[in-house]
Amino acid sequence: MKMLFARGPVLALGLAAGLAASPAFAADPKDVVVANVNGTELHLSQLAAVQRQIPPQMGQAPYETLLEILIRKQLVAEQARKDKMENDPEVKAALKQAEADMISQAWIAKKVRAAVTDEAVKARYDQAVKDFVPGEEVRARHILVETEDGAKSIISELNRGADFAELAKTRSKDRSAAQNGGDLGYFGQKDMVPEFTAAAFALRPGEVSATPVKTQFGWHVIKVEDKRMSSIPPYEQARGVIAQNLVEQQTEKAVGELRTKAKIKRFGPDGSALPDQPK
Repeated sequence: MKMLFARGPVLALGLAAGLAASPAFAADPKDVVVANVNGTELHLSQLAAVQRQIPPQMGQAPYETLLEILIRKQLVAEQARKDKMENDPEVKAALKQAEADMISQAWIAKKVRAAVTDEAVKARYDQAVKDFVPGEEVRARHILVETEDGAKSIISELNRGADFAELAKTRSKDRSAAQNGGDLGYFGQKDMVPEFTAAAFALRPGEVSATPVKTQFGWHVIKVEDKRMSSIPPYEQARGVIAQNLVEQQTEKAVGELRTKAKIKRFGPDGSALPDQPK
C-alpha cells in the first residue's frame, strides 16, 4: 500500500516545518529557571530551543551540555548588545528575515491547526478505506549499473552462485537501496517506471531477470522476493502520514489564496522582467 498515503509536494518555503518540531525537553508549565547569567534568568523553554537546533544525527545531548551551550549563547548575546551589533546592516537584515520567518510560521500554524483535527484525519482515513481497491504488489531487489555489459556480467556471477544482496552492496549505483542489499520493499504497478515494473511483475518469487532491464536510470538486474495483495495499514499506523499530508495541503491552500489576491512582479538575475505565473 505504498502510494495510498503518499506525501504530496511540499511548499518550497518550508512554512509548515515548524509544526513537526518535537523538543526533547518539553517546556514546564511554569517555565522553570535553569540558569542566571549576570542577572538574566534563562528558562527551560530556551533550553528546549537549544536542543531543537542540534542536528538529529548528533543524537541526544546531555542536560548539562545543553545548559552550557545556553549560557555561552547568553554571554555572547550580552556582549554583542554592548558592542551595538544590532546596528550592523547585515545583522539588521538577518533580524528582519528571522522575524518574517517566525511570524509566517506562526500564521501558518494557526491556520493549519484549525483544519488538521483528529476528526479530519480520521475522515480522510475512512475515505481512503472506502475508495481502496486491492492490487498486486511485489517485493524486489535490484542492482543498477551504467552499462548493459556490466549488468550481463552481474547476471553471470549470480548464475555461478554469487549472493544477490552482497553484489548489490558493492556494485549497485543505487546507494540508498544498496545499503539494504538492493531491497526496494513492496511496490505496486504505478510506483516504478514502466520498464522496471513490467520486468519485476513478470518474474516469480525467487527468480532473477535473465537479461538486463534498461530504464532512464541505467541497466538493472532484478530479483523478486515475494508477491502479495496490497492492504490498508491500520489507522494508528497511517494517522501520522495522513496528518502531514493535510498539513501540507492546508499550507499550500493558505499560501495559494494569498498569492491569488497579491500583485506580484518577477525579475530575473539580470533585472529583466519575467512573465507572470498563472494564479
